[in-house]
Amino acid sequence: MKVLICDDSKVARKSIEQALPRGWDVEVRFAENGEEALDLIQKGFAELLFLDLTMPVMDGFEVLKNIREKQLDCLTIVVSGDVQEASQRRVEKLGALGFIKKPIVTEELQSLLQRYGLIRELLPADHQRQLSEAAHIEPIDILKEVSNIALGDAAKLLGDMLGSFIQLPVPDVAKRPYNALINELHDGNARVNMVSEGFVGNAIAGEAILCVDNRTLNDLPSKLSDYHGYEFKDDSRSVLLDVASTLIAAFLKRFSSQLDLELNISQPAFLGMSETINNVFKEDVKDKRVLVITIDYEIPDYHLNCDLFVIFTETSIAALEERAGYFIDE
Repeated sequence: MKVLICDDSKVARKSIEQALPRGWDVEVRFAENGEEALDLIQKGFAELLFLDLTMPVMDGFEVLKNIREKQLDCLTIVVSGDVQEASQRRVEKLGALGFIKKPIVTEELQSLLQRYGLIRELLPADHQRQLSEAAHIEPIDILKEVSNIALGDAAKLLGDMLGSFIQLPVPDVAKRPYNALINELHDGNARVNMVSEGFVGNAIAGEAILCVDNRTLNDLPSKLSDYHGYEFKDDSRSVLLDVASTLIAAFLKRFSSQLDLELNISQPAFLGMSETINNVFKEDVKDKRVLVITIDYEIPDYHLNCDLFVIFTETSIAALEERAGYFIDE
């Protein structure tokens, strides 16, 4: 059988291949985004596709849509950190055979393959399929995949709170000077509202900041009232604190649990209301090097968006990379 694994994460591609039965007589190929996958499917190189949903260039939803519209002969199993019920219903309607949430569990994958009778050809007992030559994996690759899974959990809670589907982005994870982050965000005309929660634990410390524009802030109470069926007080600040606390705590809890960390998280506090970016970020750390996870959440039904920045201090980077390094050879 011709198997295609499509995921922008080197870590995820390796994990899925390792989870396949070693005695299964398959030919495995890889794609880093939906466009690459679709090209390989159209060329006849895939009978079974393992598909991520959140990818650059073309996401998994578009791949499934193209497979259905072009009537391509390829079965699809979705493997994703996007655990929203709306996403699972959507991929089912688009024809996906099954859905497995990340991080992948070998037994769950193999059980699904058995259930649908996909394991037809097994190699002799004394012969094991050779794994593909894996791309070199760095600690930052692990942190990117951990962030991807964590944002899925956070998005599910936000979606439940707002009663809406959350469009998941590909998280940006990078080490950079703190002042470079400020320069990227700076817009002299834009005024934003920011809530911060600090965190510390296991030689790691940092700050998570949720940022929304004025229109999103003003619309939040009515949007929540529409979904929950009762009127929220017209207090945008309180609503913003609730949303920030939910989103930040969900992300940090899932992020830390994957790396076997215990982080203590502070209460949410306002950094600034209708302020410019440059007036909010700390002057005394602008020259420091930090690790930043940037997530841009979109809520299409409400035309709302919010940005989450998780900033780890310079001294935390080595500890994070050490933790991530434990997973490279597993």
